[in-house]
Amino acid sequence: MSSLPPAEGPDESPSDEQWEAFLRDAMEGGGAGAPKEASARDRLAAARVRRPRRPRRPRRPRSATAWLASAAPWTAVAAVVVFGAFQMGLIPIPRSSPSSPAPAPASGPAEAVSLPGGGTSDGDQCGTKGYHHFPLPADATAVEPPSAASPAFGPQLSLSHYGYAADPEGEGDIVIGVRFTTPGTKKPLQVSRTLGGEGAAVEIEGPDGLVAGAHGLPVIWPSAARASASGASDASGASGASVDVSDGGGGEIVVPAEALCPGHDGDSVAKSLVPPADSTGTVTGPPPYRLVVSLRDPAVGTLRTTLGLPAGGGLLSAVNLVPVARS
Repeated sequence: MSSLPPAEGPDESPSDEQWEAFLRDAMEGGGAGAPKEASARDRLAAARVRRPRRPRRPRRPRSATAWLASAAPWTAVAAVVVFGAFQMGLIPIPRSSPSSPAPAPASGPAEAVSLPGGGTSDGDQCGTKGYHHFPLPADATAVEPPSAASPAFGPQLSLSHYGYAADPEGEGDIVIGVRFTTPGTKKPLQVSRTLGGEGAAVEIEGPDGLVAGAHGLPVIWPSAARASASGASDASGASGASVDVSDGGGGEIVVPAEALCPGHDGDSVAKSLVPPADSTGTVTGPPPYRLVVSLRDPAVGTLRTTLGLPAGGGLLSAVNLVPVARS
């Protein structure tokens, strides 16, 4: 019996010791034959059974860089397609509407505030009935003299015009024209440019009380106002100290939107200052709103005294009320 050790497995070739034993037995004549080598099929089958199975690796998520790299060609193609669609007008382009400027405030607050150009609003008196910054006499808000045929005596103040003036930016002010007269005397009336440092006061009252008001408003003296002979005149025709307003001289007062009470706008208020009239222009009733302009200046009191009248504190006032035609 051969001493050749058996092969370790069907997929392995005989070792050197096995071949030496085989040759030694063959030379002695008693060999049992060469060991049989496993076939290729047997070796593969044995390898599958013996080889440990590798665990399946989890799939790694693709990084953003790798995704962009792989998507870049398709992105470029999509961009070309979208651009072509825009060029052909197939995709509407959203257009944002231009931003409109914020509207200016139509009125001021319900409190006293400083006004642009000078003066202080009467916002803290909004809704008050019969309010006047200057203490006016009881008949101060009566109807204006009907005409120059029966004029009053001494210095007088009247309203030459009033209305709403808007600028191109949509903002606006109420502009009031005042006119001085001195009926019954040829003595000049020279008021200070600042009206005694107090300026003018304006009150507009409706059925529910004050709708606009301000005091300390400056008067804009036009070039038609003659300068005082005692002072050097400037380009506007007014001296540095006083303005001669005799024989119909006057100026303008600007009431800014900030002097309006909340809920009121200048255009509507100005329209309510005009009295109703018929087709012939005859006034048929009082205006919805009453406008009162008042001021005081020492020169007014001085002129009254020289005429034998009470000084009255140098106070003058005018109202938009006019006589109503009687049937």
